[in-house]
Amino acid sequence: MRGGKRAGSGRKKKPDHLRRELVTLRLPQWMISQLRSNGEIGYLIEELLAKKGSLNPPDDYDFNT
Repeated sequence: MRGGKRAGSGRKKKPDHLRRELVTLRLPQWMISQLRSNGEIGYLIEELLAKKGSLNPPDDYDFNT
């Protein structure tokens, strides 16, 4: 069998509570430039809030993604 859709193939969907949602955020230009120099802004902010902030992530939250 070649090509085409096969049962069980593809990426598994994440649970609803782990899906990412777009949020618009206004930041000063100096913050944006520093965040951009350190990598992807969205992932950096997520890491800062989840690891070092006062939020309590769910037990199945993966910090490595």
